[in-house]
Amino acid sequence: MVMQPENVYPRQLGDTDEMNSLVGKSLGQYRIVERIGVGGMATVFKSYQPTLDRYVAIKVLPAHHARDPVFVKRFEQEARSVAKLTHPNIIQIHDFGEQEVTYIVMEYVDGGTLKDRLKHALPVPEAVGFIIQAAEGLACAHRNGIIHRDVKPANMLLRKDGHLLLSDFGIAKILEGASNLTRVGTGIGTPQYMSPEQGTGQPVDRRSDIYSLGIVLFHCLTGRVPFTADNPMTITIKHLHDPLPYDRLVAEGVPDPIVQVVLKMTAKVPNERYQSADEVIDALANALEASNLSMPRMRFGLAPSGPFAVPKGVPSSQLPNTRGHGSSAGNPMQKLSLSNVQGKVQLVCFRCGTRSDSSQVYCTACGYELSDKRASEDHFRGSNGRFALARLSVQNGPMGGRSYRFHQTVTTIGRTNGNDLIIPGRTVSRRHARLWFDAGRWFLEDVQSANGTLINGKRVHQPTVLNEGDVINFGDEVVVFNITYA
Repeated sequence: MVMQPENVYPRQLGDTDEMNSLVGKSLGQYRIVERIGVGGMATVFKSYQPTLDRYVAIKVLPAHHARDPVFVKRFEQEARSVAKLTHPNIIQIHDFGEQEVTYIVMEYVDGGTLKDRLKHALPVPEAVGFIIQAAEGLACAHRNGIIHRDVKPANMLLRKDGHLLLSDFGIAKILEGASNLTRVGTGIGTPQYMSPEQGTGQPVDRRSDIYSLGIVLFHCLTGRVPFTADNPMTITIKHLHDPLPYDRLVAEGVPDPIVQVVLKMTAKVPNERYQSADEVIDALANALEASNLSMPRMRFGLAPSGPFAVPKGVPSSQLPNTRGHGSSAGNPMQKLSLSNVQGKVQLVCFRCGTRSDSSQVYCTACGYELSDKRASEDHFRGSNGRFALARLSVQNGPMGGRSYRFHQTVTTIGRTNGNDLIIPGRTVSRRHARLWFDAGRWFLEDVQSANGTLINGKRVHQPTVLNEGDVINFGDEVVVFNITYA
């Protein structure tokens, strides 16, 4: 097995001049604008798609592969499988093709990668937040029979609000079966993050991805990978035989419950690791709770641990209207909504309409970040020229009668800390559902909750388009969906 050093994009083995010559040219309907990454598996270009007036990222594989019929067939099969993955934490593949070179077209993300954030150790809640997002994406892929094989910080793209997207699914598998792989020395993994079984050329399954994710978590918590050496083989041997240097985690002040999760994720023997990404997510959530830590969702700030409540002493007449059909309640593109109550400057929460003291960072009622940075995610406008937002109005339980608005990004819904919208009902799972916006429509997906998610009385098992006035059940908790404009 030939392995590669860590890099944002592994080293390109094809002719660099040949790849550079693509700038300014077109691949199908996509005009190449600039090269933004280079590596052993591919060269990545920022490109423009005029038909939809948007930028995309195009990953161009080494040119010699396009002349290999075995590779081309394998590429088409794998690309179709990966393109079917629909998940908020997996980068969307828009297209793929072959035009003297083989290429994949995907979402363009301009927030960098997780690797860019790892100049030093991250705070524990932030690190765990990133890993849980990555595990969510892996869980979806694993359920669909796809193993990543190259889980590392450079393959975790970040939007500017901290939302994480896994990239490069299937690329390693495509190249692994290329007829001339070993001859040209194309790398198919990154030794610093590679599981012992993958490093020794053994068959891999989802537990190999879990090991790699555990190494990424170690890197996030300590600011460095656990094993280094002058050559890839020595690193692989260390992964095989050396114990994880957990004393570095202790030195960074990582709580013991989190340390134990890292140790189990990175067990040398696959049977001793967590057996699924869902188990990893639950273990990390429980470890945070045991450590008395709350996980800040990167998109929406720190979530509260109990029911939402309007602060006392604020007359309801002074709260913005957040319950009427199609009401605006302010412009989400306005970063701060200010008010003055009894001579004090206060901020009005976009999410729930509650007023908080201007010294607060998060809403005292719902935990939403008062600076409303998520407003930058709004791009789609309705026929009235205003942004189409989602509103969820809770009909029963301790939150009954309250409404919450959401920008055109991903919202997680569940019972515990770490979710964007917390519904504390007993029949609501810790991680219950996701709400997100794509291509002018709102989608809802159940995430294997215990009691299910129903839309208009019908249980949903895959991403489902929401329509105005739909009645949603998260377990026994009832919510009405509406589209509102701002």
